[in-house]
Amino acid sequence: MKNIEVFKNLSDETYEKLGKILRRRELNKKEVLFLEREVVERVYFIEEGKISLFKITESGERKIIFILRNGQMINDVLIDKNKTTTVSCKAFEKSKLLECNSKDLLKVMEEDFQLTKNILSHIQNLNRRLYRQLKNSVSIRMDKKLAAKLYRMGREFGINKDEWTLINADLTITYMADMLGCKRETLSRAMKVLQDKNLVKFENKKIYIKQYELSLYFKNS
Repeated sequence: MKNIEVFKNLSDETYEKLGKILRRRELNKKEVLFLEREVVERVYFIEEGKISLFKITESGERKIIFILRNGQMINDVLIDKNKTTTVSCKAFEKSKLLECNSKDLLKVMEEDFQLTKNILSHIQNLNRRLYRQLKNSVSIRMDKKLAAKLYRMGREFGINKDEWTLINADLTITYMADMLGCKRETLSRAMKVLQDKNLVKFENKKIYIKQYELSLYFKNS
């Protein structure tokens, strides 16, 4: 429980209360947790694995919003039961979750302001990531959008391998196209640009990046 980001630095009393309301749940790869426009009365936290949040566009295409990792909170605390979720959610890989009812979590939040601050900070960080995505989606070449996305993935899931950083996630060209809201062919062309500049390479179906050089590329080129 203490590995969950929003549960850090809480009192022993609060941990005891959380232990009484939290339950474990497992998801298989690609298993759906909830869909857009559902009323989701439970709050989910990632104990192990990765979870993707996505939307379906008007044309029926999938747009990946985030891939969340170990320790992260997945969805909002339900306050207004007339509000539905704005995204869909499914397992990017086999994952273990903690879950609880929103009303039970709200009671604990009322009694421990540190927990409330942690959750507000989590929401603030997600909003900042959304703002950066919006910025990168406007009037920017696709190769720079891809460079920015790979840089972010490297920060989230990277493992240093000498001058390269391995993105420790099962990413395909199709999935990255969904993340950037473009066609697979368009993404492939952008990837080729980065490969030609020796910023990205593929080995054994894994993606390696030069993280610092990628950051310079999407910021300055």
